[in-house]
Amino acid sequence: MGWGSEMRRKLPRNLLLIGLVVMTMLTTSAVEARVRFCESEYEFQLPVCWKELVMAIDGTAPGPSTSGDILILELRNSFLTENVSIHCHGIRQIGSGTTWGDDGIGGVLQWSPGKTFFYKFVVDRPWSDFYHGNYGSIQVAVPEQVVLHDDYQISIILNDCCDEGTCELATGLASKPCVWIGKPKSLLIHGRAGFNCSRPTNAISDCCNGMKPECSPCVVTVVQGKTIWLRISSFTSFSVLNFVIEGNNMTVLEADGHFAEPFIAPNLNIYPGETYFVLVKTDQDPSKIYWVAFNVIGGKPATPTHLAILNYDPNYNHKPPTSALPAVRFWSLWSNFSRSTHLGRNSVHRMVMMSKAVGGTIGNR
Repeated sequence: MGWGSEMRRKLPRNLLLIGLVVMTMLTTSAVEARVRFCESEYEFQLPVCWKELVMAIDGTAPGPSTSGDILILELRNSFLTENVSIHCHGIRQIGSGTTWGDDGIGGVLQWSPGKTFFYKFVVDRPWSDFYHGNYGSIQVAVPEQVVLHDDYQISIILNDCCDEGTCELATGLASKPCVWIGKPKSLLIHGRAGFNCSRPTNAISDCCNGMKPECSPCVVTVVQGKTIWLRISSFTSFSVLNFVIEGNNMTVLEADGHFAEPFIAPNLNIYPGETYFVLVKTDQDPSKIYWVAFNVIGGKPATPTHLAILNYDPNYNHKPPTSALPAVRFWSLWSNFSRSTHLGRNSVHRMVMMSKAVGGTIGNR
């Protein structure tokens, strides 16, 4: 058995690729080039509260970049056995002479270990986008921290995690008959799946430590009486998710970088790779703690609902809320069709509608 085969055999069941978020703002400034260096490499992380080897790309955001700037992304492949390529969601790569195919034909010319590739394009649209692994069966995960522009902008990044490794999943999908990957074993928010030390292990390095920050529930802290900008992105492999905030409706203004006619949603269905921009009014009792929940929809439920915590500043109580868990929402074909019709109604006066929806309350102290 060769060294490369031995290395692949020793890789753990979960191989996750860190996706990065490109933050952009609509401003009027001179065009300038912003250079960002990223390196893909193996790292030890705790995606499900267990120490595992993962495939990672530098977990920080390149921004803030300004609309109209030229973003130059230098990506060095430091993986030992894997080719690498990335894909930018919602970004039109124009004004640079570089095309998406220049980073290599899938499975043939994509950048091998030790190689470096430059992505260069104009950031010509507002709001935020992200880029992720675009090679083979590499799963997409999330950075644990995202650089934001404003105290009233919050990013929520969702993901799933399977028991099998990417090689096993890819082999099953390519088999005859096809072996479907099934439901994920757990869901993650900002790379955290919460405290779960029930899995048996014989390796000391795999010991589960519930005191580590990665094992604690994700906490979203808001200020009472404000309207916050919430960006919700799904990096799941195949899972469709339903997202809900206890006691709060969401006003949807944007889907995948495109403005939509504003509408109110008590919960939100999110497909893999989608990003929604919503407004949430923090008008609940600030002395209480609230659930943030999301679950897999479609088919028979098999993955536990993931729970995070929303609290109000300065109430830093991170104990689980005492209220009942949000109801799990099952698949509804008609509901999804009806909701999708709203997203297609782009208005000529998109910015005017957004201003009316915001009502001048964002960030007012």
